[in-house]
Amino acid sequence: MNHTTTSSFDLSVLLHAASMECGRFVTGETRWIVAEPADLARLTADDRELLHVVTDERIDWAEHESRLTSFFAWQLICDRATGALVGEVTVPYVEAVFTAYEMCVDGSPMSGDLFDLALAYLVGRDLRVDPDYVWV
Repeated sequence: MNHTTTSSFDLSVLLHAASMECGRFVTGETRWIVAEPADLARLTADDRELLHVVTDERIDWAEHESRLTSFFAWQLICDRATGALVGEVTVPYVEAVFTAYEMCVDGSPMSGDLFDLALAYLVGRDLRVDPDYVWV
C-alpha cells in the first residue's frame, strides 16, 4: 500500500527553534535534532536509501548511538510514528510535505535542492524496469 493516510506531522515549531538558534533559514539537510536509535528504527530500508541519496545520510540498521539527523529524516520518522506515512515514500507524499511548509518563514524539511532530488529519485525508482523483463 503506497499512500499517505493522514496529514504529515508538523515540524514548524522545531524549524522555528532551529532557525532562531542557527540564525538562518533551515533546509531539509540541516542537522539540528538528535535522533535516538529507537527513532531511527522507524525508518524503512527505502527511507534510508532515499535519505542517503538526497541528504547524504547513511543510517545503518545497527545504529546504537544517538546522532544528529536531518529535518527530512525527522519528517519521515514522525510521519511513520503517527501513521501519516505507510508504505513507500511516494511523489504525492513528497509534494504534500513540500506544500505544507511552502509558506513557513523558518524553513522546510523539503527546502533547497532536496525537493528536486527526492522527486528525481522517486520518479527514477518508479520507472525502474523489472530485471526479469525481456525486451523483444
